[in-house]
Amino acid sequence: MTQERARTAAGLLALTLSVFAAPVQAQQPEPLGSEFRVNSFTTSIQRFPAIARDSAGDFVIVWSSIGPDGSSYGIVGRRFDSGGNPIGSEFLVNSYTTLNQRHPAIAAAAGGGFVVVWESYQDGSGSGIFGRRFDSGGNPVGSEFQVNSSATAYQKLPKIATDAAGNFVVVWESDAQDLTSYGVFGRRFDSGGNPVGSDFQINSYLTGNQRDPAIATDAAGSFVVVWQSSVQDAGGYGIFGRRFDSAGGPLGSEFQVNSYTTSAQFYPAVARSASGSFVVAWTSAGQDGSYGGVFGRRFDSAGSPLGSEFRINSHTTGDQSSPAIALDAGGNFVVAWSSYNQDGSGSGVFGHRFDPGGSPLGADFQINSYITGTQVSAEIATDASGSFVVVWESNGQDGSSYGVFGQRFAPGPDLIFADGFESGDLTHWSSATTDGTDLRSTAPAAMAGTAFGLEALVNDTNSLFVQDDTPVLESRYRARLYFDPNGFDPGEGQSHFRTRIFIVFDPSGFRTITLVLKRQAGAYSVETRVRRDDGTRADTGFLPISDGPHFIEFNWQRATGPGASDGTLEMWIDGTSLATLTGIDNDLSSVDSARMGALSVKTGAAGTLYFDEFESRRQGYIGP
Repeated sequence: MTQERARTAAGLLALTLSVFAAPVQAQQPEPLGSEFRVNSFTTSIQRFPAIARDSAGDFVIVWSSIGPDGSSYGIVGRRFDSGGNPIGSEFLVNSYTTLNQRHPAIAAAAGGGFVVVWESYQDGSGSGIFGRRFDSGGNPVGSEFQVNSSATAYQKLPKIATDAAGNFVVVWESDAQDLTSYGVFGRRFDSGGNPVGSDFQINSYLTGNQRDPAIATDAAGSFVVVWQSSVQDAGGYGIFGRRFDSAGGPLGSEFQVNSYTTSAQFYPAVARSASGSFVVAWTSAGQDGSYGGVFGRRFDSAGSPLGSEFRINSHTTGDQSSPAIALDAGGNFVVAWSSYNQDGSGSGVFGHRFDPGGSPLGADFQINSYITGTQVSAEIATDASGSFVVVWESNGQDGSSYGVFGQRFAPGPDLIFADGFESGDLTHWSSATTDGTDLRSTAPAAMAGTAFGLEALVNDTNSLFVQDDTPVLESRYRARLYFDPNGFDPGEGQSHFRTRIFIVFDPSGFRTITLVLKRQAGAYSVETRVRRDDGTRADTGFLPISDGPHFIEFNWQRATGPGASDGTLEMWIDGTSLATLTGIDNDLSSVDSARMGALSVKTGAAGTLYFDEFESRRQGYIGP
């Protein structure tokens, strides 16, 4: 993971740890930084954004743009790291540029790659669906390809979903293919982009129009498709769905999603967990008492409803419409939608989070901070930890008609705990093991311009530490501390060279992450150790520091699931990244408490360690 901003404290070393686990906090999401413009090309119109995020939290945004391909709308993309920093410039997705290429959809593929699909007036008969694969570096993998095998009339509004192996399924609405106006069709592809069979029809009810499909897969490649169907529920459009196995075989009949059938229900969205349960969101006209409202319903992996449908938006004045939905590894989900005049100026983008049981986590929250004019067409992507990114189109904000903007969020309030010892005591901590007065707040320990710091006087083998019990199975955990070895001797004369100075524990008391200080032949170094699920550990190796105040940073990421082995750790010293560990199998790790001080002290250890300005957060970079 890349640095989120420049470090400016020369000779200072900061410790930052981030732990990813399933989120459990029922709190309001917190923005990570400001909203950002996605498109660098601002002439004319950029619209219809879509987003996909990989297991490391990096994300790719694609949209329709007039101008870059020289012929009306084309498909443009841009890559970002997990901190929201652009990775390179925007790039053209489509190679065929005649007429319009619009309405892209995107899905993350295995290994950090991605697949983009869109509609294009290219197959000789109205519009068709085309796609292109890209590797993790954003380079095209082969040429663009036609998705639909039946090219008569119009195929429009594609959506795409991938499984854990990189196989993907594309769905779209097709005009007259089933001989009765619009129907929903799909096609499967293997991870190499090769078609697996021909187009297949998803809806079995053929009367009227079946349009605007959405799709989601589980880890095994089974998928569910939802769409809006006219006249089928006798009340205008209704929301229907159908489940399929990984080979494309139907799992039962199509089913109705909405139970309220008065007027129209339309614009469905769906998200699915790795185990197969799923959540559907849609717009319902008049159901909340004021034009459109956003409603949802949960289903188990067999397609059985889990309770009744529920209203998602708490603000009901005006029109709330066009939801997008994403689900994290813990089963929490977040919905974003457009709300008319709620922010006092046209439409704005709002959201709401829910726990796995469908209970609200907090209240509606506004996603866009720039509120002039219209912000609509929200799309959303989350990572395993519950952090998420929302993108939308905004009219006039980039100086030239519509542009694409985004905002990153942490799943809850960022700050967990902070203490700079300025109170002159240790009472802000959950507990302290002081061994009399050997651990205390003193003026000599102060660093970074503060009045007090934490002094640990080691004169025996007793551990000295402060403990913070605020963390509770944190989905992300960052901790920052100032540290000065101050001539401390861990016991070199008795061949004892190491002392632990910071430890993060899981609820069972296992050390999830450990920072170790070493002195040998008078030279200091530090190492970070990460526990694997089998009890072994991954180490950065010892990295040299001087005998003085330092600022060290660590960033740790838990693996995304059993067998994924994609946990990582990166370590910076004085603002320079010096060690990166990847491929760590640690999906069982979490954070429940943290200790700072002189820990696991050996015979012969003597001296005084200084600590100061401790702070822990769930997401945001802390810095000096």
